[in-house]
Amino acid sequence: MAYGSRILIIDDSQNGRSVIGEHLHLDDVYIEVETDSKRGLSKVLEEPPDILIVDIAYAGLDGWTLIDRIRRTRHVQELPIIMVTGIADIEMRVQSFEMGADDVIQKPYNTAELNAIVRNITRLNRFRRLADERHRVEQMLHHVSHSYDQTIEGWVRALDLRDRETEGHSSRVAQMTLQLAGMFRYGEDRIKHLWRGALLHDIGKLAISDTILRKPGALTTEERRIMMKHPMHAHEMLYPIEYLRPALNIPVYHHERWDGTGYPFRIKGDEIPFEARLFSVIDVWDALSFDRPYREAWPQDKVRSYIESEAGKHFDPQVVPVFIDFLRQLDSMGKLPTEKKAA
Repeated sequence: MAYGSRILIIDDSQNGRSVIGEHLHLDDVYIEVETDSKRGLSKVLEEPPDILIVDIAYAGLDGWTLIDRIRRTRHVQELPIIMVTGIADIEMRVQSFEMGADDVIQKPYNTAELNAIVRNITRLNRFRRLADERHRVEQMLHHVSHSYDQTIEGWVRALDLRDRETEGHSSRVAQMTLQLAGMFRYGEDRIKHLWRGALLHDIGKLAISDTILRKPGALTTEERRIMMKHPMHAHEMLYPIEYLRPALNIPVYHHERWDGTGYPFRIKGDEIPFEARLFSVIDVWDALSFDRPYREAWPQDKVRSYIESEAGKHFDPQVVPVFIDFLRQLDSMGKLPTEKKAA
């Protein structure tokens, strides 16, 4: 038979019986009585109850020793404990609380009051257990999420190692995307998906051959056509992974242009997901700000002039001025990531 709560009463006042237990009338509760404090402690440690009731009029100092041991034992230290005493002594009541009792009941007690106190502590303990369980589940989910993100970072490192010209590019643009999104009051509940999408924006290039991906010169028309398929390869790779579906907007749409001349779908304006419009400005800025095998990094004033000239053509005209202001802020703080030239 299953019970909602289990109460252990340590009461050596009678042989195998407890007046306290006989006065408790609670639904969905199993009551167990132990007449020896040492055996009671063993039961608490081996199979913790939901509530412990101790009659200290009979347990005496053993009762306080029992509570002290419980409060110093990690897996039962939060166990709700009710002390029952037949001594009308305020100092004893205070000491009971100081030793760790959650409540103290003095004999002769009112049966209705006794039941109300136990019922209330039972309810609070259930809430605590639910909160603890929720916390454990949240910790497990956080651990799983962290493991997933470590896997993503591993994929990106593999891509960076393969495409050496963009080493560090993915993590750099992902961080800047989160910072820029903050200037648009982007929803906190979507930040994780934004970060994953930015980090994985070029994951589709894993499906592109090395002869094309690492070609030092300009691509042929056919090679460019193959390269332009990498957003769709990203979709094919990421969509089957359910927790990554909310992050697809950047990997799939970051090469679309505001004027509709981008790829792979040639959509335009607000048809392009906001995340992709935000990211594309950062992606181009980073590409121009760092050396490539076929050209050196541009000076920052030239990069910014180019981006401003592309507002309403390549880029969302509302994103560009915010991004330029964002660059100025980073520059003024000495935090603008740019190509470091050897002295």
